[in-house]
Amino acid sequence: MNALNIVLTINCCLMASGTTIRGAHSPSDTQRRLETVVQGDCTVTNFANAVGGTANLADRLGVQNDEAIIQQELDSKCDSALSPTIDLSDTLGKGPQFLKNFLDGGTTWNDNFETGDGSYSLTNDAAVISSVYNTSGKTTVFGTPDGGTSDYYDRYFSNFYAGEQECQLGVIECCYTSSRESATGNTSFEENAAMCALDLQGATKSNHIKARSFTYFDTQPSDETYCSGFAYEEDSFGDSVKYNSLFHMAMMTNLYEKGYVKNIPGAPLCGCVEQMPIIDNADCIRAVEGYKMDENGEVSVDISWEDCGMDLASYYETLDSRSELEKYFVKSKIVGAGNCEAASLSFMNDQMFVPSDVQ
Repeated sequence: MNALNIVLTINCCLMASGTTIRGAHSPSDTQRRLETVVQGDCTVTNFANAVGGTANLADRLGVQNDEAIIQQELDSKCDSALSPTIDLSDTLGKGPQFLKNFLDGGTTWNDNFETGDGSYSLTNDAAVISSVYNTSGKTTVFGTPDGGTSDYYDRYFSNFYAGEQECQLGVIECCYTSSRESATGNTSFEENAAMCALDLQGATKSNHIKARSFTYFDTQPSDETYCSGFAYEEDSFGDSVKYNSLFHMAMMTNLYEKGYVKNIPGAPLCGCVEQMPIIDNADCIRAVEGYKMDENGEVSVDISWEDCGMDLASYYETLDSRSELEKYFVKSKIVGAGNCEAASLSFMNDQMFVPSDVQ
């Protein structure tokens, strides 16, 4: 059977004599919840392979054993499963300002280094990351961060807007310049990128610089920068779960597990690629589509992530629905190894600046 994985959860609680525990079940009320994991997109074939055929699938869904009818029912249930059920800013329980500051490169998560004397511990300060990730990060779709701020501000979470749209190019990226002792004790820093240049105007709500400004990075071999990101096509599974992917990448992996901190000066820690610096490389992750179906035919998401097998700019080239113009813009932001100096000079020329030795 293709990609069949049965998860059995038995909910039962032992009750002391004469004691009532809220939410507990007596042995006679013990309930079993059978969930079938479905790997791949929301198709009759994938679900039928997982549950043992189309007849079993139709029976679970309570519909006629007709492929068109089954697919229609699956589409409805998968669409519902992909509807956001919690605002990203609510997942941490720290309020929208904390999340916004973190995404800009601030908060104790970025600023407080562990010295080994026990005065500060990331595992304590950021324990909520692991808790959320292991309970809902892969099974509950996170929505666009807002936290009620739209009642008072225009796109408070500016990191994820390019113009009127959320990340028009469909690329979200994070860049780091330092590390700290992480929850796993890993203190190494995996440098993978060089900074080329930055137009600060793209991230004024993160750097709070309103004047027309830009930076030319004279990157040295001793400079350390690490960047990673993910890309998605419009109306795809990756698009629907992009804020789960952000949580997985920025909070769980890069911060909690690796201990990476400190944004590139003038840029957000994480944001749309349009707001981020021109760099020469970025690692790439992608969301892997998956679902779970219980014995009653109810469907939920089952998200996992994997390495793209190539850098972020190269992966973007493989997205069929992205236009050549979009791909051109992404390549102008992630320029490839050995192209940083040329990209920086081109950027400065666009600002009407040229090197002094150019006649």
